Amino acid sequence: MDKVLTIRYARRDDIYNVATFLHDCWQTEYRGIITDDFLDAMTVDERHSGLLGRFDEGVSEFLLMYDGEELIGAAVFGKSFTEGYGEDGEISAIYLQSGYIGKGYGHRLFTEVERKLTAKGYAHLVLDLLEGNARALRFYLAHGYEKVAAGQIRLGEKEYPLVVLRKFDCAH
Repeated sequence: MDKVLTIRYARRDDIYNVATFLHDCWQTEYRGIITDDFLDAMTVDERHSGLLGRFDEGVSEFLLMYDGEELIGAAVFGKSFTEGYGEDGEISAIYLQSGYIGKGYGHRLFTEVERKLTAKGYAHLVLDLLEGNARALRFYLAHGYEKVAAGQIRLGEKEYPLVVLRKFDCAH
């Protein structure tokens, strides 16, 4: 039987699975970009606590992508947390299982997130990423985002450079 691809909003009882999924993606995607010490110290429970707070406070929404019953993608989005872009919509996180990357699944999930944000009235969208994440940078640039700023993020004991990207006039 063929699996069915679905995208749906997360429920509160999904957030632990989202935390586990994002934790696993970070472990895979950021080795060599972030120190192993930081990645090894991360826990699913800490991520779950943060995500659950964002869910309960209503500051973020979560979309989940499934291939049949298997969670293959997750996105976190809402009003921007990025300094200087408080009126923008923000994509805080978007990840796919590695076996699904490069096959159009990311495009589908990403454009659904953009559609939800623009439906809420956001004219501009913003996101940031670690400077060493070249594949993600290519993906966002291909989706019409432009580099607008550079920043820093402290993860553990180290500062990492960020690239801030913005997509203008999404409501048109």
